[in-house]
Amino acid sequence: MSAVPTDKVVEALAADARPVRTLAPPLARALPLVTLLVLSIGLVVAAAGDVGQLLLRYAGREDMLGWEMMAMLMTGVLAVTAAFYVSIPGRSRLWLLAPLPTFGAWLLLSGLGCYQQLVRSGASGWELGESFHCLLFIVGSSIVIGGPVVWTLSKARPIDPLPVALLAGLGAAAFSAFLLQFFHAFAVTFLDLALHLLAVLLALGVAALVKNRALKPA
Repeated sequence: MSAVPTDKVVEALAADARPVRTLAPPLARALPLVTLLVLSIGLVVAAAGDVGQLLLRYAGREDMLGWEMMAMLMTGVLAVTAAFYVSIPGRSRLWLLAPLPTFGAWLLLSGLGCYQQLVRSGASGWELGESFHCLLFIVGSSIVIGGPVVWTLSKARPIDPLPVALLAGLGAAAFSAFLLQFFHAFAVTFLDLALHLLAVLLALGVAALVKNRALKPA
């Protein structure tokens, strides 16, 4: 059997080649999506959120409320943005650490709020409120919020989809927890906080389970 000339092989490959559209830089793709998510959350809060009840729960602790809400929101922003960077081969893996400081601040401030509630209310500070509904709220809204995030990330066809999916899941869960604050009619106890954290872990688990199908690795 005679060997096929190299130029013929190149011509055959070129004939079937399709043009490839170069992806925009990670930040250029992340910024519009994050902006859209924040605006959408703002519209939901304006339409149905109870800002008055939120301020009433944090009466006298408005500063802590502001920092806690900022930590939640920035965890979502940083996690989603980091996912876009990690989805591109060769980008620094330090992006995996980007949302951890604000995530830690979120947990610390939430825990402080639970402690203050425990001091004010005594034994009832350990009671489990309507946290099961909160768990469903965070998981359900994380799926809704995570949908467009994962769909946009799938365009990069990441070689290693797990860290990308986990960052997307953390971002969606953080945005969901931020949104929950406007629909949370009762003070958070330590048991409530534990279930909120469980909801975040469940959102990460869902992201990890769908990583291969949703992100379509190369």
